[in-house]
Amino acid sequence: MEVKRISSTIIKIPISHPSDVPLTIFDRRALNMHIAVLYAFTPPTSTNADIISGLSKTLVNFPTLTANLSTDSHGRPSLYIGCPDGGVLVVEATVSSKLEDHLPLTPSPDFRLLHPEVNDAKHLLQVQLNRFQCGGLVIGVTSHHRVADGRSMGSFFVAWGKMVRGLPIDPLLVYDQPWLKPRDPPLVQFDHWGSEFIPLSPQPNEFNITPVYVDPSEITNLLLHFSPEFIMKLKAQTNKLSTEKHTTFETLTGYLWRKVTIARQLDDEECTMLAVPVNGMRRLQPPVPPEFFGNLALNAFPKAKARALIEGGVATAAGIVRGAVRIMGDDYFRSFIDFGKVYGDGDLVPCHEKLGNVLSPTMEVDSWLRLGFDEVDFGGGGKLCGISLTWVPFEGLSVLIPSFYQDGGVDVFVSLLKKHAVRFKEISHSLD
Repeated sequence: MEVKRISSTIIKIPISHPSDVPLTIFDRRALNMHIAVLYAFTPPTSTNADIISGLSKTLVNFPTLTANLSTDSHGRPSLYIGCPDGGVLVVEATVSSKLEDHLPLTPSPDFRLLHPEVNDAKHLLQVQLNRFQCGGLVIGVTSHHRVADGRSMGSFFVAWGKMVRGLPIDPLLVYDQPWLKPRDPPLVQFDHWGSEFIPLSPQPNEFNITPVYVDPSEITNLLLHFSPEFIMKLKAQTNKLSTEKHTTFETLTGYLWRKVTIARQLDDEECTMLAVPVNGMRRLQPPVPPEFFGNLALNAFPKAKARALIEGGVATAAGIVRGAVRIMGDDYFRSFIDFGKVYGDGDLVPCHEKLGNVLSPTMEVDSWLRLGFDEVDFGGGGKLCGISLTWVPFEGLSVLIPSFYQDGGVDVFVSLLKKHAVRFKEISHSLD
């Protein structure tokens, strides 16, 4: 893939009074890194000038995306809005090949050319507009996770598309966030040490993590398509063996967890665990309004012994996932908010920062199915024809993505060690 970058600019928005916005406890738990996503559009598309103009107008309503990570006067991690070095990086580029030559967008190291460099990135939001020989467009976006989670970024992309098409953004963001205020007095009902943050003073053998690293060349990224027909059969088989009807997410997550466990060839008694992000917007009571922008997700952690998971079938796996997610109710999220009040002045280190680039025997499954990513429309008459991660050099991550195949369905991204990916691909569509 030959990509030629032809221009770059920094978009700034007018800020009358620069300010520090402290990171919430949810922001501090989020990954301290950029997430790279690609959006592909068939021609004809809006011009670069119109897309950039729409972005500039949209950012007025999303000022935290133009900020810098900083610390406030009390030494707390914060977003500095209005910093002279802030703003959003926009790069324009051309690609010598045709877009159709790269569809479907299976993650590849080559795709890193389609967005600005993320290592030591200066800006929290970076955009690259890639024009292909055929007139197709791929927008490469990298956004820092401590500014916003996937649901919030989905709302931003949809709003950006509306602005390009001359439509109003509705609803507008609301910055008063009473749902994130701790109780008085705070009540930490759950043990968030060891699940969200590393204990400040761990006892001997209390929190031992030995990170595992491999050369990124040993990791491969797969993109598999699951048709509506396959998903229907899988859900029917699962629900037949269960006392409860499982959602598509629970069923596919349990299915992937079990298949990956088989492919990894874990010992029978080894404990395998999932990390499943749970959105707190509807868990908190009253529910958080949709105009909230930021991070509001915590992980549920379904667990099972490898042999029991495999022999129990998908119904068992889906049931374990459902049980772990259901625990994450209003009381758990309120407890975490209160935890931030009690311990937020400390030097908190998220547990995931101590992991290497091999998660096994753990696995993370994220869902992009209801985040609005597939509703993005930048006008011009072309269609959104692909959404993908760029390239993930971490073993053990899986993402459910809305599919743009003619029959619909779900595309599933999976990153595994190459030696395990071969076996996983062989069994990935077997219903047994």
